[in-house]
Amino acid sequence: MKKIATIVDNFDLAITDVKKTDLPKLGKVEKSIKIARDCLYQLRLEMRNMDSISPRDEIHFFKKQKPKIHGRLFFYLELNNFLINYPESGISEQRIYIKEHIAILKVKKADVFEFAKYCRLNATKYDHIYFLREDPQLDLFMNKNLEDPEFSTSHDKLASKIVTFNLLMKFYASELELLNPKKENVVIEVVKPLKVVKPLLEWKGSNTDLIETIYGLDYRGAVGESGPENIKKMVKFSERAFGIKLGNYQKTFCEIKARSKDHAKFLESVAAALNAKIKSEQK
Repeated sequence: MKKIATIVDNFDLAITDVKKTDLPKLGKVEKSIKIARDCLYQLRLEMRNMDSISPRDEIHFFKKQKPKIHGRLFFYLELNNFLINYPESGISEQRIYIKEHIAILKVKKADVFEFAKYCRLNATKYDHIYFLREDPQLDLFMNKNLEDPEFSTSHDKLASKIVTFNLLMKFYASELELLNPKKENVVIEVVKPLKVVKPLLEWKGSNTDLIETIYGLDYRGAVGESGPENIKKMVKFSERAFGIKLGNYQKTFCEIKARSKDHAKFLESVAAALNAKIKSEQK
């Protein structure tokens, strides 16, 4: 079982490496899908090549180790569809889209509530039925024409689905939170003289121009790790550097995406100015 543990650990390391890359969201998801599938293939080969395995180790594998990877695979596949069909503009449409997915997920979770509770409480009473391949009731729960009897038990796929549901619910909640207006906490303090911090530089463009630049740098993968949190950091950095407030930058970017044409007109003007300057100096 040490080799199986190593395969699972290597999966975690590979997924962490993908998160650190400059790939766009969909690229990271596609890469993660391949890693999960490759990992499951390695686990299947290892289980088949084992001469023997104790019931305790077999239960641990089909209850914990395989569902961890299999559940991640289901999660990445769902995430891939979610991102492909995600509305490009309109916060209200995006919020509705996410809430629809949450509603569907809640129904799915309700259908497996009792088994999810069994797993959440780490119960063991029925492990010998749920997570052993020699379960005599296996035919009641699975279609052997669709499943691999050497690599499946009656409930390991369901355990994987529960892992998926938990990951999706956490993801949807975080995505919805990003679209909600931020509420500032009111803190009453003793008023102290404010120290005026001089901006590092003066931004002469519009707020929209700066927000277009920030999103362009993020999508290009030029600064930090791409994603909503990275954009938030760049917005705060820009506000401090230029001594300005960008306000609801997410709404502004939705307006940028809603342009009929020239979605990156400021960045295109920057490129044009740079090219013109270089050409003039080469003459």
